[in-house]
Amino acid sequence: MPTFDGGHYFLTALLPVKTDAIPDGSAFTSPVHALRKQLAILPTGSGQSPFARNARNHFVRFAIIDDVAYNGREQTNVIWTELKHIDPTAAQPQDHLTCPFLYFATEFDAADGADTERDSYLAGLWDTMQKELQRIFTFCVGFESVTDAPSFAKYIARCQLETTMSFNDYYVDIEDTVKSLPVWPADKYLIPAGAGAAVLVLGLIVFCFMSGKAGFILLLLGLATLAAGLWFAYASIMAAGAKPFPAAADSNLPAVLKALHLQRAFTRFAIDNQMLAADAGSADEFHAAFGNFIVRNQPDQLHGPTQPPGVTGI
Repeated sequence: MPTFDGGHYFLTALLPVKTDAIPDGSAFTSPVHALRKQLAILPTGSGQSPFARNARNHFVRFAIIDDVAYNGREQTNVIWTELKHIDPTAAQPQDHLTCPFLYFATEFDAADGADTERDSYLAGLWDTMQKELQRIFTFCVGFESVTDAPSFAKYIARCQLETTMSFNDYYVDIEDTVKSLPVWPADKYLIPAGAGAAVLVLGLIVFCFMSGKAGFILLLLGLATLAAGLWFAYASIMAAGAKPFPAAADSNLPAVLKALHLQRAFTRFAIDNQMLAADAGSADEFHAAFGNFIVRNQPDQLHGPTQPPGVTGI
């Protein structure tokens, strides 16, 4: 289930940051320091984030990776160290990055995991926040080639990594989700494998007692059948594991924003009308108040009234 899962595309990219000094007013600074400043002043919440202009964004994250972490010396066996005359105080090789990297990760609505879905999203991102993207990625290696939306999509795609552990928090009923998954046809591949094993055992018995041509042929036939059955079983399991989970109900961005709006509005309605709900004589008034709530908030209309993108909290 890499990169695409549950109706969402999980894009992960690592972009190398330049290392040559750049002008900063009357002085010079490093590109990674200038990049940090741009990320620090990028608006985030209260609907001011430029990513809120795109109606497909669920989550977006930037981070700067200066270098890989050092986990300490590799552990060695004391006896083996003495036998091989290894100096335990000698420095061991360490891995380091050749330059800092900008980590760019985003989750967005997509019909499938095709490259065209990724490219259409990145093109839309360029169209809605080109200036902000230029201020950030200008410090990355090779960004000079980006001049329009298609070239920006191509630039990010060159730095994309496969997302192997996506986070999807929209599954409410996991039992229904599991039931909707296709059932792996175990009998389709395990039966040939079992038959191959049986033929192999029979071939071994005949071969051991007869050691003739018929026994040898039967032995090879059993080996071939068993190998084919095991290979098909393995291929089937891997193919089933690579299939994405189906999209959860109402998990696209418009539906999520509408749900958040209704959650906030209904909480306010419950607080304001709790006395009417407790009084049986106020049933008609309470019913009318709920009717007004439905009219004002229109639960069946995703695009209004709703919570604006980029707004957090209730």
